[in-house]
Amino acid sequence: MEKQVDMSLMKARSYRRVLTTGIRLFTEKFRPLFKASWQMVTIYALCCGALGTLATIKIPEITMAMMQQMAVYQGIFATTLQQYSITLMEILALLLLVTVTLYLGSAPILNKLKEHKETGNITTPPSWLTASPKLMGRTLKGCLLTLLVWMVPMVLFAAALATAEAMSPGFVLRHYITTLGALTVYILIVMLAALPLMYVLMKYIMEPPATYWSTLRQSYGTGARHWGMLFLVFFASTLMVAIASFIITLPASILQFANQQAQTGLLMGDPLGMPSYMPWLTFATFTLCNFINFYVFQITLVHNYYAYGSIEATQQERKQQSKEIQ
Repeated sequence: MEKQVDMSLMKARSYRRVLTTGIRLFTEKFRPLFKASWQMVTIYALCCGALGTLATIKIPEITMAMMQQMAVYQGIFATTLQQYSITLMEILALLLLVTVTLYLGSAPILNKLKEHKETGNITTPPSWLTASPKLMGRTLKGCLLTLLVWMVPMVLFAAALATAEAMSPGFVLRHYITTLGALTVYILIVMLAALPLMYVLMKYIMEPPATYWSTLRQSYGTGARHWGMLFLVFFASTLMVAIASFIITLPASILQFANQQAQTGLLMGDPLGMPSYMPWLTFATFTLCNFINFYVFQITLVHNYYAYGSIEATQQERKQQSKEIQ
């Protein structure tokens, strides 16, 4: 007889239990999670498809044209530079859309996780066309503010490099290896220091109406005390997702590589050799791959949800023990 697994949120768990319970909840409740979120995820996947098509076809095509013009005319045509600039602006706009729709696509899943937190169950939406706008604004705000907090140390490092370059022109080039090594170590330190933000973000989303900054001020220290568990959950969950994501996005990667090889061959004088429907095939492939990949990434969200619950339960147990001692 199969042993029943306790999937309640508020329970102190080891990182292994967090991982296994999260996967169990995600697989058992995938249908209601999918039914609640597929509309926004479709928009996200379409944005990814457009972004992937531009990056796979247009950028290599324009880059090879610029290289050919440099080789033949020792210069680049103004129209080519204009086309390149427009394409880069389109890519930046699509990157912003992808980021926003990624967060908004996660909001309906967070709605269902909040329902699980409050009731211990996840109900299936009554219709495939049922909209779920709840928590969308809070999710988007929390994710963007967390990203902003993470970017502040990066901006400070860039400002320090700019100051060093201004005081001693050529500093970065003269100390290229040292600068690159320092940047790598710095990014690693910032990423490790940012791990408690996983807990802060989930607490902010799950416990309205507190503001993000008050949640950050009150909860970062708690997350830091549980840094080891957060690190193990993040590392193991990310590793699993990365392996699955690599397999899922392999068709898109193959198309990207094939197009780059074709453009390189064109520069060498070979025919392009790509079918006329290549842009549509690329768009459809990137859209489908990213639609599936979105739900793979949600495993890390569910793991973070249970890590938050484990930390909350541990904190409550400590408070209870303190009261008993007093």
